[in-house]
Amino acid sequence: MRAAGEPSGPLSQGAIDWRAVSEKSAGFTMARVCLACGRLAMGAHAMLEAYRFGAQEGPHREPWSPEYHALAVGVYAESLPWSYQRDIANLFHDGEKAMAGQAISSDLAEDWAIVRAYMRNACASIDEWLESSEPPPVRADAAPPVGTSQGPPPVIHFDALAALTTRDGVRRLERAAHRVLEHFERDEPRSLTSDERLMLRRLVAGVAIVDVAAEMGYSERTMYRELSKIWDKLGVPDRVSGLRKATTEGLLDDSALA
Repeated sequence: MRAAGEPSGPLSQGAIDWRAVSEKSAGFTMARVCLACGRLAMGAHAMLEAYRFGAQEGPHREPWSPEYHALAVGVYAESLPWSYQRDIANLFHDGEKAMAGQAISSDLAEDWAIVRAYMRNACASIDEWLESSEPPPVRADAAPPVGTSQGPPPVIHFDALAALTTRDGVRRLERAAHRVLEHFERDEPRSLTSDERLMLRRLVAGVAIVDVAAEMGYSERTMYRELSKIWDKLGVPDRVSGLRKATTEGLLDDSALA
């Protein structure tokens, strides 16, 4: 039975295919939540590395708690520009919102709650910080925009973040992030276009980005933008993770062509 307002025949020229729009929106949301979980897991891993190199543990046993984030936001402000902090808050907001409507198994419930609490409390702390503070001067080694692979990696003082919480708490957070990420990745089919596969194949072969850009007829800046879109599509934070995922999941094979 046709729904009210639904066209009875093929879409006329200029008509909107709402199903395609909905599917595209769902894909974008899925990519955002995967990227958010990937960022969270990457940060937890960096904090564990800080402990390995001598960082001391701190008082907060749950790095997803409001008390932890009330202090962590000050660490972010030391090196991350306002725009980056805003992007991170928006990313976590999108991730937490996407998780709110998901049906999950009981064995994932605790991990799910931890990740949602982290994203929710991180957003709240960053929002409060940005609303109550004057923009600080941006350091020369500040992070590039979220989702890009240009420039140096984000300069976040993970040793200072580690000093706010405990090793066991960070391990628990990392495990939760990975489990939630696996849940979304299991349900999300991914494919790459022929051009995207060619780009990644050349990078895997060790060809420099500037040379791949020339081969593809792009400027170097455009090439970075295209790669950033691929990382978002795959739900990964950077080039290393993207190339690893594309290789291990067989996305560079001919059978994976979109």
